[in-house]
Amino acid sequence: MLLAAGGWCESVRVVSRTGLSARALVTDLEDMCQVTGSPVRAVHTTSPRELASCEAVVICTRAAFVNTDRTNVRMAGLNDNAPVIATLARALAHYQGLVVMVTNPVDIMARLFAEVSGCHHVYGVGTNTDTARYRLTLARLLDVPVEAVEGHVIGEHGDQAVVCASATRVNGRPADVPVGRVRRELADRPTRINAGLGRTRCGPAGAVIATLSAGLGLEDRVVELCVNHENRWLGIPLRFTAGTPTVCLPRLGAAEARQLVAADAKLRDAYQPLSRLYAPAHPSRKEKTAVTKTATRIATATQAATVTSNSTVVTDWALRYFGPWWNATSITPAPDAPVNADVSPDRVTEITQRVADHPHEETVHANTGMLIRRESDGMIFAAQPEDKTAYKAEPGGPLHIYGCEDVPVALAAARLVREVVRGRLLADGWSILHASAVVRDGQAVLTLGDKGAGKTTVGLLLARAGWQLLANDRVFIRPEDGRLRVLPWPSAAAIGFGLLEALGWYDQVRERVQRGERLHPTQHQKVTDALHSGSRTPLWKESGKELKPQFFPDQLHSWLGLTLATEGHAARVLFPRIVPGAEPTVLDEERAVRDTDFFTAGTEDRYPDVFGFLPARTTGTGALRDRLGELPRHAIELGHDVEANTDLLVRAARA
Repeated sequence: MLLAAGGWCESVRVVSRTGLSARALVTDLEDMCQVTGSPVRAVHTTSPRELASCEAVVICTRAAFVNTDRTNVRMAGLNDNAPVIATLARALAHYQGLVVMVTNPVDIMARLFAEVSGCHHVYGVGTNTDTARYRLTLARLLDVPVEAVEGHVIGEHGDQAVVCASATRVNGRPADVPVGRVRRELADRPTRINAGLGRTRCGPAGAVIATLSAGLGLEDRVVELCVNHENRWLGIPLRFTAGTPTVCLPRLGAAEARQLVAADAKLRDAYQPLSRLYAPAHPSRKEKTAVTKTATRIATATQAATVTSNSTVVTDWALRYFGPWWNATSITPAPDAPVNADVSPDRVTEITQRVADHPHEETVHANTGMLIRRESDGMIFAAQPEDKTAYKAEPGGPLHIYGCEDVPVALAAARLVREVVRGRLLADGWSILHASAVVRDGQAVLTLGDKGAGKTTVGLLLARAGWQLLANDRVFIRPEDGRLRVLPWPSAAAIGFGLLEALGWYDQVRERVQRGERLHPTQHQKVTDALHSGSRTPLWKESGKELKPQFFPDQLHSWLGLTLATEGHAARVLFPRIVPGAEPTVLDEERAVRDTDFFTAGTEDRYPDVFGFLPARTTGTGALRDRLGELPRHAIELGHDVEANTDLLVRAARA
């Protein structure tokens, strides 16, 4: 009724599983439009597929079931509504317009529709209605006009809705929110409506209109909607400008952040059985074509490689990932690029089946299982079903990467084009050291040591003190013109919670994450959840490895204020160890560079050379080890006092 009476759309098409109800509603709307003089045409449509030409689709279908639940009321229709929504999603696969989900449980139904259909602009309206009820309730309780209340309800549209009391403002000032009374009223309002009218109608209808006017670019405004944000389907505020949404999460208190994490866990657990039943193994989406191929060239020292793609996400990712440390530039695509990375679900399905249906090897590549088939003509086919990616390597020719989504393809392309450059550098006489490195005036200080010795800590402390950061974990090194030239190994930088806190970076990183900015996607979801909740407690895998925030190379500068270097010449070597409570000191002991300080194909555990990028023979490290042994070097013991550690390191790096 609101759509038909509003006059701002051309037509409203109505489709229902029962044609009788659709025709009846259209007839009723025609009467109303005639009486009110609305130019909107109400049209009865017989099939959901006829909605494909609409600018927006509103889904408010409901299966026949009796809801007797007194708690988690909106979850009661989960199993009954899911097959209806999945069928509708398949009918509207590849739909390009706006989809507004009203059917409960709205957060899960929005996700189900998006993942089955492959549609990109899917919003659930629950938290917008919750926010309206919150502002009305708080205005009444505090005896102020509702226009004076600024506040949000986010998370689940249900029992685990998160009232953002700590960020609420009344007349522009922090408010003392009686959260218990507010939550009771949020539960009571729909109950009162349902008792008298059978179900809520007007509030959700208003939320739909708000979503359509913002999402179609008719009005710039903030709307609380359920969307996919950092792989979490939750209700959050979105600021729409000319139809484009930007996440604008309010700052959360610790308890509110924990509630949001709990809501996410609840919704994920409820969705998993539906995913197995209805969501496709490979998301439905239109094939990207090669019509708009783009390319990025990555170069360092005398070696280079190019990645091409039918997705600008992939080539832009390579620019961002390699640009700060290596030279990455956009170029015109060429047919001889060593890495071609395309979004192509059909090719993923074809290659995965080809590998799985025949004898194959199995390995783990980038922490994900990989199936590999080597054919008699030298062709290599591989698949990573968990990531929905597949690979084809031609003998002496390019590597083709295929995926169902942009980001997994971008990740794989970045890893493998780096392996191409790595292989060419190794063939050209370079070696790889397990080391962090900083540079000042072209002179590089290398920090070596076993895992946990403090290589990253030393690099970050010196970079924070004014050196340029060359690498946080590995470097390429080669004798050249009587000196040892050092190059960075581009990678995401892992910095643990304890170190972030000690260096004074935790709060600024958390604030950016809460605003909707994203760290590297290889970061574990538990780390993202901890940043949202404000937890500083280190997280660990069952294997004993710490889970850490993962930074893009450019975020080391833009988020943490560090300056990056692209190369240097080795001038000094430090060998640290960290002892809690120790006074920082230079130790009177010898520590030479060892074979175990070098990174080789034999010690590689994350990126086995599946596609043969690395040379069969490499330069021995004995002479290089001797050259490193000629440099000034210090063994250093560090404690947990950041400033005392920094003072000692600065002196040692200059000595």
